[in-house]
Amino acid sequence: MTMVAEQRAIPAQTPATRPWRRDDVQGLRAIAVTTVVAYHAGMPFVPGGFVGVDLFFVLSGFLITQLLLHEIAATGTVSLRQFWARRARRIIPVSALVLVTTMLAVRVFMSPLDRKPIGTDVLWAALFSGNWRFAQQQTDYLASDRDPSPVLHYWSLGVEEQFYLVWPLLLVVLAILWRRGGRGRQAYAMTFGGAFVAVIAASLAYGIHTTGTNQPYAFFGTPARAWQLATGALVAVAVPAILRLSGRARASLGAAGVTLFALSVWLLDESGTGGIGYPSWLAIAPTLAGVLLVVSGTGPYSRLNRLLSIRPLTYVGDLSFSIYLWHWPVLVIGMAALDSRSLPVRLGLVAFALALSGASHRLVEEPARRARLLVRRPALSIAIGAALVAAVIPVVAYASQSETIDHVLVAPEHQSGDQRVPVSRHITPSLEAAATDAGPYKELGCHVGFKQVALPDWDACTFGDRQSDKKVVVLGDSIGGAIAPAVVAAGKEHGWAVTVWAKSRCPMADVTKHDPQLSGAYTACDSFRDAALRAVEERHPDVVVLAMSRLSTGELAVGNDVAKGREAVELATHGLERTVERLRAAGIGVVLSDSPNRAPFFPTSCLARTRDAARCTFALDRQPSVMAAAAQAMPGELTFVKANATACPGSSCLPVVGDVVVYRDKLHFTKTFALTLMDRFAAGIEHAAPALGRGR
Repeated sequence: MTMVAEQRAIPAQTPATRPWRRDDVQGLRAIAVTTVVAYHAGMPFVPGGFVGVDLFFVLSGFLITQLLLHEIAATGTVSLRQFWARRARRIIPVSALVLVTTMLAVRVFMSPLDRKPIGTDVLWAALFSGNWRFAQQQTDYLASDRDPSPVLHYWSLGVEEQFYLVWPLLLVVLAILWRRGGRGRQAYAMTFGGAFVAVIAASLAYGIHTTGTNQPYAFFGTPARAWQLATGALVAVAVPAILRLSGRARASLGAAGVTLFALSVWLLDESGTGGIGYPSWLAIAPTLAGVLLVVSGTGPYSRLNRLLSIRPLTYVGDLSFSIYLWHWPVLVIGMAALDSRSLPVRLGLVAFALALSGASHRLVEEPARRARLLVRRPALSIAIGAALVAAVIPVVAYASQSETIDHVLVAPEHQSGDQRVPVSRHITPSLEAAATDAGPYKELGCHVGFKQVALPDWDACTFGDRQSDKKVVVLGDSIGGAIAPAVVAAGKEHGWAVTVWAKSRCPMADVTKHDPQLSGAYTACDSFRDAALRAVEERHPDVVVLAMSRLSTGELAVGNDVAKGREAVELATHGLERTVERLRAAGIGVVLSDSPNRAPFFPTSCLARTRDAARCTFALDRQPSVMAAAAQAMPGELTFVKANATACPGSSCLPVVGDVVVYRDKLHFTKTFALTLMDRFAAGIEHAAPALGRGR
């Protein structure tokens, strides 16, 4: 969302002739950052406030390309060293300051378990590559359950700096072609305008395609966002033509831009609008709004220009880069430290972020950008920028350190009521180890990812007594992988061969899941499920254990519509009944494992922060469970294992049972806790197929 602040005059010999003071652009920057901050602070009436970043992209592409075209017209080329030195002075000092401050604040105010993953985020952000890390995390089902990183907003900084690593190189090549073409206006328009249009077309097409196949990479990825910066650049090329527009025409375009941007903020949704994910072609709206607003202000002042150029707006526009960098970590860390998301708290944190922004702009951002020594010596600017980036590393190394946490206060089970006095107990696994305390099924290829359709290898995914003629299969989404250690342990105890197949976010109910990342139907799940059931029918095990999360059937594709809520539960229940009937028709016993209750926070982070299990309990989710509903609808046809009963014995759920940590994230059991459910699953499996209990 960054851009250089210098608004230099364009010399007469450039085709982009006649400079104009662009205070209106500073006003637009103020509007962009205000919508982003309001959106992140949870203000009403701005569900699409995230499109402020799209507006920033357009403004950035316009201003920076205009400066580069100015330089090409004056010198015939672009000084790459000077350009990257300006970027280093403009971006790195305050960016590094915010990252270092954020990491130290994380160490002081957030859970010790957050330090290492956030430290990794900070390192990626420092290298202007955070967008790729966050894209990968959003694609990974388990990683996507993380709370938002306090440096998540650095994704847009990564997009811009990656773009501007390549963009001046393209302009150098285009400048050579332009000089060879005679430096005329027509050659200028054909060379630069034609190239920019090609970039826009290719990037937009890629973004639309990727939104439908891997939405996080379309949202965060530079190739899918480059067209928005290039669109602003195209406006810079078109300045001579824009200046020929009448004042009335520009006023009309400005009014259209204001309307289109307002509608974007009002109607668009970051997770998708009308079943279409973002950005896709939806991003055209705020991008076009930005183009219209810039075009409207290119020329003599209009009413809109004067409105955008009032001092309060231009002042916020001057601070917009610092505001953008400070507001998000202040909100994330502040709400975690205060354990409150109330409106007064959010408004207070925004005010604090504004104060920090003003200070950093005056004391760091402006002095670094205008330092005469650095302006005269671009190599020194780049070297100091690199040193500042490197300085983030030791801070992260220090702030990421955390001691092993394996003791928390737990009330003994044999006490009851007011007599339950918490005592410090050694817990297993330690809180640091809990996040990775899972079965080996992903590493072995038995728990496949989002895109994979091919079935895992049956033999490689069979555990226990592989030679046994008593066979059990665990089939499900990631919950199947989470409860599988209990079934595998039962298999080893009772002499069963246990095969584990799981696919992330894929319900075993005979329904089609609507996935926001795909902006449509999760057909890879349908293909996997059907192939898995056919393979199970051919292998004919004694029992199939079906397990799935309630989240897997939260949204279902029904033709062109999306079913949610109670409708989705009913459809998923009937779909699960069809799956059970199919297995029963093949003579296979069926066990349904109840869905774990999803925590509203990370229980392990809560335990690390409070060291008190009683303070980390949470209410039992009373929403209907598809597994329980199907079991109730088909009495006698299947066995229902209440895997959740131990963790949630009453109206609340426990983060620690006995001395065992229950959850490794917000939803999945630790392997250690799953093993405590071995007898429960063994009894359920034997009930579904009594023959498995004989001959022990």
